[in-house]
Amino acid sequence: MLEEKLVMKKCLSIITLLGALAGTASAAPYVLPSPQPGALTPYDMQPVYAIEGLYAIGDDDTPDTWGVRGSFNLYSSADSTVRHQFNINVGYETGDESEYSDGIYSKVDMYKIPVTAGYDLNLALTDSFMIYVGGKAGYAFGDMDFTVENETWSETAGGFTFSVGGGLKIQCSDAVYLKAGYEYTRTYFGDSKFGGSTQNIILGQHVISVGLGCQF
Repeated sequence: MLEEKLVMKKCLSIITLLGALAGTASAAPYVLPSPQPGALTPYDMQPVYAIEGLYAIGDDDTPDTWGVRGSFNLYSSADSTVRHQFNINVGYETGDESEYSDGIYSKVDMYKIPVTAGYDLNLALTDSFMIYVGGKAGYAFGDMDFTVENETWSETAGGFTFSVGGGLKIQCSDAVYLKAGYEYTRTYFGDSKFGGSTQNIILGQHVISVGLGCQF
């Protein structure tokens, strides 16, 4: 009889302990893990740094150029399928073109440094694949050398520049994306003096770009 009471008492103690543990477990709130620091979310404005390689095909007598462009970007995205991207860009492009016509040799050497501000509208087709359209505008610093036979005229130029275009982006991770795009750009070098005459030079180019963006 004594043994039965001891067993009963032990069982009651175990049941009471299990009940207390169950009550504590049910009362403890479940907390979702917070996003890791630096993770790009649809509701944050995050800085993203990008670099692009450029190849520009010139209109008419405009030289083809190649170069690089670096940019500082901010994403402001309140929707998972639409991302607004603001950017500040600095580029460097250089190129030359020469021809031999009617026994006369001529050559154009140039470089330009466009400094622009822009906006891209990104539309997500899947979780990692986006298309974008956008534009940029600003000021381009440049230098052009024009040679005919053995005589060369050189001019430091500058003027308004803008571009419009679009392309594709692949979001490799929360912090890295790859992009490839096309844009048409025009640069207006006003009041440039070559050979003693003042000229307004308009450069039109079709630009192919490939780049990488990264969030630190």
